[in-house]
Amino acid sequence: MSEAELILLVEDSPTQAAHMRFILEDAGYRVAVAVDGRAGLESVRSQLPMLVVTDLHMPEMNGLELVEQLRREFTTLPVILTTAAGTEDIATEALRRGAASYVPKRKAETLLVETVRQIIALAGADRMARKLVECQTSSHLTFSLYNDDTLVPAVIARIRDQLLEMGICDNAGLMPVSTALDESLVNAMIHGNLEVSSKLRDEDAGKAYRDQIVERRELPPYCDRRVHVELTTNRDEACIVIRDEGPGFDPSKIPDPRDPSNIEKVSGRGLLLIQTFMDEVRHNEQGNEITMIKRRKVGNNL
Repeated sequence: MSEAELILLVEDSPTQAAHMRFILEDAGYRVAVAVDGRAGLESVRSQLPMLVVTDLHMPEMNGLELVEQLRREFTTLPVILTTAAGTEDIATEALRRGAASYVPKRKAETLLVETVRQIIALAGADRMARKLVECQTSSHLTFSLYNDDTLVPAVIARIRDQLLEMGICDNAGLMPVSTALDESLVNAMIHGNLEVSSKLRDEDAGKAYRDQIVERRELPPYCDRRVHVELTTNRDEACIVIRDEGPGFDPSKIPDPRDPSNIEKVSGRGLLLIQTFMDEVRHNEQGNEITMIKRRKVGNNL
């Protein structure tokens, strides 16, 4: 075992702590012991272990509270619960809040080491994946979407992950990009493929607009069209191309949304947001494809 493979055991019962410590040390691990959650938290802060094994019912700070605090301060540190009879509900809640696994105390001799090895191996794989991202020089993703705007948040989340991994944006810069992507994707589905005019929003409090969207999602040829998304990233920039299969429009006829006289026009609002949040925006001649470039800011590192 390497010196890094230190396990912190948090257990207020001296008898049970001694028993589990023996099991872990016999398997070759170094073990530090803390008598409650608060002492365990201080121990992690002073010397980061490979993994934490904690009881649930303890004075000062119980296992659930310890899991929550460790998730806030040490997001990648795995925690295994040890559960006694009658703690199933709180153990389930701790798993929901971020614990990696659990071991019933009565099964410690057969399951504890096996579970520790499993979680350490998984944590190691996660660390290697993060190191691998640092070596990645480019990425390419493509999607072909139905005209279902409930898919849009998931697509945006996938793109956001790539922008973060490649260092194009930090967390603070993701929301503006997400807004631009949302405007572009919904526009491609609703106005591009389904050919629903934004003017219908003014009729009957938008009911005509919503009704036509529902109708055309089931009506050929509109329902057969797809939105194609292509993301290409490298360490310097991300290029997002969104193309619908509708008839398109003449981009030259779009009022300049940056002109103060057009700022209140609904038809230009989406384009204003896109042009504001992206570094470069262009349309193809047919008007059914938008290309957006987001460049890495100087000094923005992984």
